[in-house]
Amino acid sequence: MSRNRRSTSSTSGDSGKDPQLTFDQRLQANARERYRTHSVNSAFNNLRLLIPTEPPDRKLSKIETLRLAKSYISHLIAVLVTGNSQRPCASTSQRHQPTTVGDGQDGTGAQPPPTYYRQSICTFCVTLDKY
Repeated sequence: MSRNRRSTSSTSGDSGKDPQLTFDQRLQANARERYRTHSVNSAFNNLRLLIPTEPPDRKLSKIETLRLAKSYISHLIAVLVTGNSQRPCASTSQRHQPTTVGDGQDGTGAQPPPTYYRQSICTFCVTLDKY
């Protein structure tokens, strides 16, 4: 979506425009942007309150907040799926990602190498182990 921007200079052919009108429009646009920024920051602050952190009073950046919220949601889903509140992420099979060593296509007809499973580390499961 593109917006037409108008210059306030008299050389742009807008000599009939009222400069006070464009000034008022700019003030209104600035006020809308301040309100939008305040709303976004307020939403991030509310989200930060819902995510458990260590230490509890740690101020997370916006990107840290989003990443930790994503991880926390995944952790809570694992709790619901497994019914286990102690390290549920370790017991969900969807968290295991296969990693194959080599391609097994060396022309010798040998079987492909074994697939190893790399386990993701859940921040919240690790935190539960501390206590």
